[in-house]
Formats: sequence, C-alpha cells, structure tokens
Amino acid sequence: MVKPTVLKKQPQNKRSVAHKFAPLVLLAGIMTIAGCAADQLKFGAASEIVGEPKRLGNLANPQLKEVSGLAASSLYPGLLWAINDGGDDPLLYAIGSDGADLGTFRVEGAKNVDWEALASFRLQDGAYLLIGDVGDNWEQRQAATLYVVKEPAITATGLNSDRAVTIAWQIHFTYEDGPQDCEAATVDPVNQSVLLLTKRGLSPLLYELPLQPADLDTPAVARRLAAVPHFNWPTDMDLSPDGLAAVVLTYNHAYLFKRRPKEDWPTAFQKKPRRLRFDTLLQQEAICFGYYGKSVWVTSERRPAPLVRIDLEE
Repeated sequence: MVKPTVLKKQPQNKRSVAHKFAPLVLLAGIMTIAGCAADQLKFGAASEIVGEPKRLGNLANPQLKEVSGLAASSLYPGLLWAINDGGDDPLLYAIGSDGADLGTFRVEGAKNVDWEALASFRLQDGAYLLIGDVGDNWEQRQAATLYVVKEPAITATGLNSDRAVTIAWQIHFTYEDGPQDCEAATVDPVNQSVLLLTKRGLSPLLYELPLQPADLDTPAVARRLAAVPHFNWPTDMDLSPDGLAAVVLTYNHAYLFKRRPKEDWPTAFQKKPRRLRFDTLLQQEAICFGYYGKSVWVTSERRPAPLVRIDLEE
C-alpha cells in the first residue's frame, strides 16, 4: 500500500476552480460490439491525435472488479477515486497513482442500482464527489439518482478511520423526454450544473441538471441541450477543473474537446475533437482529468485493470 504521507493536501487556490444474468451478459456483449463498430464508422476522417500515454500499474484492490467511474481527488494530487458498476455495495474506492489500494468507504444511505459515473468538484470551501446512479440498459427506469458526498479526508494517521461517508445531498431526476441509458455524467464547475451524455441512439444526447436543485423533495427534470456528433456509445465523460475542456470515452477511443471561456458545451461539442493517444483497453468505461487538468486517467472494467495516465500536450 502506498503510504498516505505521499499524498500532500493542496490549498484550494492551487487547483483551478471555475471536477448477472445471462441475457444481460449477452446483451452487453452485443452492445459493445455494435458500439465499437459504430464509433469507428461514424467518426469518418481521422482527427488529430494527441497525448503521451504511460501505463503506471494495475488496480490492486481485488474488489474493483467492474470499474465504471473514475475521478481525481480535489484535495490530494496523486489520489484517485473509483466505483464499481451496479450490483456492488455502495462503496468508494481510494487508489494511488500506481493503482495501489488506499482504502474503501461506504456511502451511508445510498444504493448501487447501476452506478456508472463519478466526478469530483469544488463548491465554495468544500471538495465533493458526485456519484451517478444513472445506468439503464433497458431504458425503463422511472427516475435516476445522483449522490453527492464530501470527499473523504486523509489525516496524519492515514485515510479517515471511520471509513464511511454520508450523503451531502441527492438528486432524483427524470429526463424531459423519457428514460435514457446513461454512463457519462460530470459536473460543470462554471455553471454549477450536472451534464449527462446518453449512450444509445444514432447520436448521444447531452442533458443538463442544476447541481443544487431548489426543491430536493421533487424529482428534477434533465433538460436536453443537443445531440452530439462524432462518436457513438460514450461510456464516460469528465470536465477539467477549470471547466474549459472535456474528455469523452467510448469503447474504442477517447476524445478531447475544448471550449472558449464564454462558449457553452452544446456549441463546443459540435466541433471536431482531438483523439487521445493510448492503446484501447478491454471494455474501457472510466476516465477523468488529473488534479491539475494537464493529464487524463483511464481504466477498464475488466481485470486485470490497467491504470493509464495520458499527459496532454500544451
């Protein structure tokens, strides 16, 4: 295990602020193959390829059997958080930059129906993690849920000893045009909103929710912003700490988008992205920006799960 002392907490101003059954198995296999083919065909002409990938190790915790979300800590450079797909207990897994197991935290009061996304962000003086219970293979869930928790602290004696976190707030929501399958959700620190990118259909659909709805007792409604061209079957998405860059992961590739300071994401996602350079992983479903936004991390749902860092070119 990596010693906790290697993870030095950074003050807020150091970081940019504005981050089962056989039929199902068969269906997942068919959808993966279809998604891979569609992504290859739809993108058409080759895009610019950027980034320098480095494989830094494998995820050491044997309980990380089906990683569906990855987020960089907002407090400690070198610390990452991960979640498992649906069916696991409601757990957050802390991992080092080499894949080392740094501990597990139970999210009290949460349920893992189909956890598919994880994002880190800062709000006022706090560091938070957003967990997206948003998967819906059959597109029949009447409501999905986002859990927000304060990021667990690391003390002089190591990771917080109680190994449990409470929900700061949760958002139950529906889509304005009916149930959607989604595996990509992140926080826009500029607009203080949640962005969701659906997985199926000819083009993924981008939706938006307020990060802090005025009425938490009534399900919020995710508003459709735009269809997103260039790729199919996104499996994860993240925004940089300053909110000016986005990465979208598919089964084949990862794409980097940039926006100007006053440009909105529906507009920015219409531009042709750059493609990140790295070897495709088996069933890659988790990606995030690093602490400073100058790198991207990616891993796989299948074990052994490599942990790859892609350094971005300036």
